Amino acid sequence: MNIEYLTLIGLVAQTAMYLLGGYALVIRSDQSNKDLKEEVEAIQIEIKTLSRIVSQMAVQEERLTNLSSRMNMFDRRMDDVVRQAGWVTGRRIIDGENP
Repeated sequence: MNIEYLTLIGLVAQTAMYLLGGYALVIRSDQSNKDLKEEVEAIQIEIKTLSRIVSQMAVQEERLTNLSSRMNMFDRRMDDVVRQAGWVTGRRIIDGENP
C-alpha cells in the first residue's frame, strides 16, 4: 500500500470517529434534556400543590380572624350585661357616668 492510501484511510477513520463522537454527544444531550424536562414538570406539579395549600391556609386564617373578632364582640357584650349596661340599660360612654 502506498503511503497516500494509508493517510487517506487514517483521515477517513479519524473523521468517522469525530462524527460518531458528535452523534454520541447529541444523543447524551437529548437524554439529559428529557430528564430535565421530567424534573421541571414534577417541580411544576409540586408548586401547584403548594399554591393550593397556601390558598387554603390563607382562607383558614381569615376564618380564624373573623371568628376571633366575633368572640371578642361577644365577650364585650357579655361584659356589658354583667355590668348591667348594653342590652339592659343602654351603653354608657364613660364608666360611672350619671344616666
